[in-house]
Amino acid sequence: MADGGLTYSRLVALLKVLLPLCALALLATLFLLSRNIGGDLSNAIPFARGELEQRARDQQITAPFFSGKTSQGHLVRFTARSARPDPEIAGRSSAREMDARIDFADGSHLVFTADSATVDTRDDAATLEGGVQIESSNGYLIRTEALTTAMRELRAETAGTVTGRGPAGRFEAGRMLVFPAETEDEVTLFFTNGVRLVYTPPKK
Repeated sequence: MADGGLTYSRLVALLKVLLPLCALALLATLFLLSRNIGGDLSNAIPFARGELEQRARDQQITAPFFSGKTSQGHLVRFTARSARPDPEIAGRSSAREMDARIDFADGSHLVFTADSATVDTRDDAATLEGGVQIESSNGYLIRTEALTTAMRELRAETAGTVTGRGPAGRFEAGRMLVFPAETEDEVTLFFTNGVRLVYTPPKK
């Protein structure tokens, strides 16, 4: 009994010393781990610095749009599949699959579509490029390679040759301008620089 009592007493005394020491060791380990992680956050980010800078340059906006009203009362709306700001020039961005629509006060409309576009908010202008197509509600379908249009006014101009068809037949011209007519509710499609028309008489 004496030996058993002595062994039990020694065990209790030993545990009284070991348990606090173990607790201190655990706390010290947790403290050191937290300092290592907090001191160098770059180790916790799975991207290299160069990759992060590239991602910042490649920032992209999905489905951007712009809408407004001209001084003549026409409604203008621009939409795109995606847009990316120009890292070199503030206020300029490039867009993919650009669509533009102008709803005139008289109820007619023009629709512009292009593979790509450059938008400059400083000049409130957009340059559409690559398979540009212009379709009007009064029967005109026009194609060209590049067109610059204002975003707040009724102004548009092609950079070169246009081809298309309309109520009078097929035509070709070296340039096309779009601007307000003398009456506020109408718009003028002005063809110049060598206009060629193949007239198609209306069917009786």
